[in-house]
Amino acid sequence: MYSTLARTQRLAASKLYAACYRAARQYSDKRRPPPSHPRDGQPTREDDWFQYDMKAPLLDAGFANVFEVDPNMVSITENLTTGFRLSTGHTAYGPLLMVNNTAFTLKIPPPAQDKNGTVINPFAVLDPGALRILNVARPKPELLVVGGGANISQLSPHAKQYLTSIGLQVVMSNTRFASSTFNTLLEEGRSAALLALPCGVCI
Repeated sequence: MYSTLARTQRLAASKLYAACYRAARQYSDKRRPPPSHPRDGQPTREDDWFQYDMKAPLLDAGFANVFEVDPNMVSITENLTTGFRLSTGHTAYGPLLMVNNTAFTLKIPPPAQDKNGTVINPFAVLDPGALRILNVARPKPELLVVGGGANISQLSPHAKQYLTSIGLQVVMSNTRFASSTFNTLLEEGRSAALLALPCGVCI
């Protein structure tokens, strides 16, 4: 899991670096003199001008430190059998919904057996009303990461239909992977939400 997370972070960083390089290169192209124009008596090389322009005080492409972590960002620091430990130091027990650095515990029934002895998945009976905050939160999340406990748990048809109606992309996985994905998205500055059962829930 950690190697996958590391590869994801390296890939995101390389993509962002490439985008910054292209933006700075375009800015440099606008300021570069004609190819025949020498500098200090030496033939002009594009790379020389690019490096020179990168150091010029006039360069202002509006870049920010992408590795600076928002001190107000709330992430998952540990997955517990019955809950989650948050970066704020608090522990949330039971099903969790996180959106815009705020954590909510969901009041949905725990796994139970029906009259035929089949274990009912809590997400299978999830009322869409419990998810309405995802539509009113601002900024509105663009992605919902769903952790189904020890395994992947499907959402109820009504919940799926509601999430589709509000234009929210859904990613399903087990809770440990969902927590890692959610944390990575936050670090990348993405607007994401997390809906997860404790990793001790096995259906």
